[in-house]
Amino acid sequence: MCKTMADPSSRSDAAQTAAELALLQRLLDAAGESAGEYPWQPADPAAWSYWQQAEAAGESLDISAAEATQGWQALSHQLDQQWASQVSLPQQLEQKFAGRLSPALSQQISARAIELVASGRPLADQMIACVQELLSGWAEADLRVMARPLAYAMRDGRRDGNQDETLELAIRSVRQAQWADLSPMEQARLGLAAARYALDQLRLSS
Repeated sequence: MCKTMADPSSRSDAAQTAAELALLQRLLDAAGESAGEYPWQPADPAAWSYWQQAEAAGESLDISAAEATQGWQALSHQLDQQWASQVSLPQQLEQKFAGRLSPALSQQISARAIELVASGRPLADQMIACVQELLSGWAEADLRVMARPLAYAMRDGRRDGNQDETLELAIRSVRQAQWADLSPMEQARLGLAAARYALDQLRLSS
């Protein structure tokens, strides 16, 4: 009787497959063991404790509506300052006064404001000095009367909310038209408001 000889290559393939299966099984077993240490496993009591601690930590970070509002206001102020620092003062004037001030006028008012902001002179005097060359037909005493409401309420070195409202009212009281098309009264109102705004922006950014 002839004995059947097994193919050596078949034995080699079978051994390789067995070795690969054994390696795969070891990897799966190791993964199963380490998975028990992962804190989010639902069936693990340690996971529930971990979740409770995380939830308690989150509750301790809860803030009130007033605190949230205060934080948002502070963030808005910081963003405003960041934006202002990236835009030149003449550009801010042009944007604020919506085309009623030309680039040349905005540049002139800004240059005078930069010279005067740290002068120590009263705010009304600074405002008048910023626009006096543009309003040559006006007497200084008359400009002072018009500037007084805008310069009022600078108490304790702080800006007053009513004063900000007065500034906005002064701006809105002047119709939308280019500087040359405005009446002398409108030019005086707009020029003084622009001077006040420019001085404010310089103080905020200092």
